[in-house]
Amino acid sequence: MTPHHAILATAGHIDHGKSALVKALTGNDPDRLPEEKLRGITIDLGFAHLELPGHSLGIVDVPGHQDFVKNMVAGVGAVDLALLVVAADDGWMPQTEEHLQILSYLGATRGVVALTKSDLVEDTTKRENEIRQQLQNSPLADAAIVPVSAHNGTGLEQLKTALAAAAETMPPHTDDGQPRLAVDRVFTLQGIGTVVTGTLTGGTMSKGATVTAHPPGRDTRIRTLQSHNRAQDTAQPGTRTALNLADAARGDLPRGATITLPALATPTRTLDVLLERSARLGQECAPLRNDTRVRVHHGSGHWPARLVLVEGKTLAPGATQLAQLRLEHPACVWPGDRIVIRNWPESATLAGGRVLDAQGDRQGLRSAAHKLFLQTRANAPKSAEAWITSQLARDGIARRNALLRPSTFSTAEIEAAITALSTAETALAAGDWIADSARWKKACEAMAAAVNAEHRAHPERPGLAMEALRPLTQKAFPIGDVFAELLDSLCQNGFKRQAKYLVALTHKPALPPHLRAAGEKIRQALTEADPPARKILAGTSEGSQALRFLIEAGEVIEVSPELAMSAAQFNRFRMLLKKHLRAHGKATASELRQALGTTRRILIPLLEKMDRDGVTLRQDNVRVLRPEK
Repeated sequence: MTPHHAILATAGHIDHGKSALVKALTGNDPDRLPEEKLRGITIDLGFAHLELPGHSLGIVDVPGHQDFVKNMVAGVGAVDLALLVVAADDGWMPQTEEHLQILSYLGATRGVVALTKSDLVEDTTKRENEIRQQLQNSPLADAAIVPVSAHNGTGLEQLKTALAAAAETMPPHTDDGQPRLAVDRVFTLQGIGTVVTGTLTGGTMSKGATVTAHPPGRDTRIRTLQSHNRAQDTAQPGTRTALNLADAARGDLPRGATITLPALATPTRTLDVLLERSARLGQECAPLRNDTRVRVHHGSGHWPARLVLVEGKTLAPGATQLAQLRLEHPACVWPGDRIVIRNWPESATLAGGRVLDAQGDRQGLRSAAHKLFLQTRANAPKSAEAWITSQLARDGIARRNALLRPSTFSTAEIEAAITALSTAETALAAGDWIADSARWKKACEAMAAAVNAEHRAHPERPGLAMEALRPLTQKAFPIGDVFAELLDSLCQNGFKRQAKYLVALTHKPALPPHLRAAGEKIRQALTEADPPARKILAGTSEGSQALRFLIEAGEVIEVSPELAMSAAQFNRFRMLLKKHLRAHGKATASELRQALGTTRRILIPLLEKMDRDGVTLRQDNVRVLRPEK
């Protein structure tokens, strides 16, 4: 059976034994830097791998010192399971609390608490009760607490069992076609080149594939890749992955860079978010103020930004607020992503949040429509149906293949939401677009009303020129061009296209009173077997206007600048011509004149029109039927 892949991240106060525990579990020392060995503390991220029954865990070991919290956040950005480490002799400490809050902000809901150094106390019961009390009102409130000792191995098997049980509750990672790797380590190997490592999420990456690295914001190719220290052709989501990138210089790829598909690399400088401050901070904590310069942590990177609150001037502990983060440098962030906010001096974690819109509108931030859009998403952060509804309510339409792409929602979730909204008649499909049903109906009604008004005002005209309707569609749907789709919708509901006009099926063009006599005279003249020349039919101003009306109405066919005939006679000639050519294969003009029973004056312009219309094809002195495509 193929094991499920997941990422396990440690968390906890300095010197509580995180790295020693990882070494005891896996046999690998995650502290890799000489300075770490010298000082005996974890400074940067360390990595290891643990195989459990049915599960393959990539482990990210994080530093516990307050000075290196930014490195800790970089390591837990894509965490599936948390291993919160608390020393039995010290108990709950400041970084234990800060790390727990960071895990909460990032949406970590599964984990195990390792009560390390249990060999240093006679009884762990009191400490376990203290920890359980501290975990109240947190995502890890019900997490198993396992006393362990990396020194003598006590409890390691029980800890593995608890981790396996927590991993069993995780939904498996799926390939959703949105692969993304947040770079947490960059190095160069002699003869190989630049290598980046990180946690792969959202989809697979394969050897030879073209990807975009941001920064620097350009395409590169995956030469080779490894997953959990093994060479692979394809890396699966939920794994620690190393990519050897062609034409990529180490200096161009910092920690925090994003590797993804070119179509998904959409950097932004403006994030609309639902911001939350943990109630665990206590009311004595200073409020977070509007227009504060902060550091936004996302994935494995962090960026300076200006915080703008949508309403009010402060955000107190335990409160939530819609906000906008105006980044000083572009970042590759997607809707649905989790972020952590730390203060500018990097001495405290302030808040966390979920990205509601990764391409925020700075000018329209406080408009009623935009606030409704954001609040709808904030009220249902995991509902693809609500997020699509909010977008359609704001924009009216969205391309189906770009709806919530990229985002943290899966293809299956998006398609299920579209189906549900279509069934409820809240949304409808129109070609490549998904539209808000109410707005679509209103736009169709406005276009229909404009056509009917034209019919009433000018019954002699065939209809309303279609281009005259375009401004109505642009008003209803300022984002995207759905003019053709709206016309199609109308043509399925009582209208038709006629030349360049849109016409109601119930409309019958009528000559205005002052042209009726001239029109009747033309109709009468065209009943003759040999219709008069066009200059005779349109010999007066009224005659010219009446003839133009009859042509646009389809009652008269304009054969040439010199010849017009009734539609009935034209259709009869075309039928006789096709019948003759089907029977004989080809025919001269003389033979066709006899078959149609007309004069050369009529026949020659008639044949030329049949050529233009694609009915016939001239070959030297004969005509043949043009093959149907």
